[in-house]
Amino acid sequence: MGFAVAIVWVMAIADEVVEVLQTFGLIFGLSDAIIGLTIFAMGNSLADLVANMSVAVFAPIMGFSACFGGPMLNILLGVGISGTYVIRQTGKPYPLEFSTTLVITSTGLLTLLISTLIFVPWNGYFLPRKWGFALIVAYVVLMTANIVAEVLSNSS
Repeated sequence: MGFAVAIVWVMAIADEVVEVLQTFGLIFGLSDAIIGLTIFAMGNSLADLVANMSVAVFAPIMGFSACFGGPMLNILLGVGISGTYVIRQTGKPYPLEFSTTLVITSTGLLTLLISTLIFVPWNGYFLPRKWGFALIVAYVVLMTANIVAEVLSNSS
């Protein structure tokens, strides 16, 4: 019973957080995609960041694996369960709208994941500090491209 109550509380709080973020988006003229990629993603990922860094101190390969496993679990179960629920409720497929922001983000993420998948074994499973900085720079470039695309789409 306690678990069910906790799930209801988490769902209620998540609904309120999403409503507040959508309100900020309306106030500042930002799309849901930008709000989700910036503010919501940062807040959602901070716990993963702390957990992965804590694990990496004691078991580096486990921390590295958790960096890929956590988001993969979120994507596959999050999209799978919510998509199944929506389709079950409506009886028809849910149409996805791929905005320019989501195309830029998914292309950039896929490129970075594939390059990391190639770079890590090629480098003898050693991750130099330069690669970490390169990934941070790539994140900043992707977010800048998303914001520019958002501004250009709002101005036209």
